[in-house]
Amino acid sequence: MKTLKLPLVSLFLVGILSACNLSTVPGVSTQTISQNLTGFVVPKTMQDGATRTSTAVITLTVPASPISTPFPPNTPVWSVYSYTCEYIAGGGTMTMMLAWSDRSTNEEGYKVYRDEQVIAILAPNSTNYVDVVFVATGETLSYFVEAFHTDWQGRSSTIIYGCQ
Repeated sequence: MKTLKLPLVSLFLVGILSACNLSTVPGVSTQTISQNLTGFVVPKTMQDGATRTSTAVITLTVPASPISTPFPPNTPVWSVYSYTCEYIAGGGTMTMMLAWSDRSTNEEGYKVYRDEQVIAILAPNSTNYVDVVFVATGETLSYFVEAFHTDWQGRSSTIIYGCQ
């Protein structure tokens, strides 16, 4: 079994050098091997003159090349938000005034969400929106703003308010 370890280790190193296209050490003889889907096939001439082949399965891990991807912009950040409530039977009419910092340079627009639903799509460089909605007694509404582009989106933190 010891006699098989050295050829397998050598085969493994040759496989790595071949896969990485690294040059071999000068003065060291190399053996040409062919690669197939199951591993490397190495012809071996035995002492009795017969030629036999052996197959070793080697899994090589090669680091991926960096891929250029667009970076998402800085997300919108709330600069101010406030609300007023006009109480009526069963709740109130809430006026939510939202304002954020436009920290993106190439957005296609902004989406304003109330309770995870888009309520407005705004032009690029927009920085505010006013929402007027009825809120039942004891209920709250959540809001966030999302800058968007075909390749990315970045959203603000979520704020939650209601008429009490």
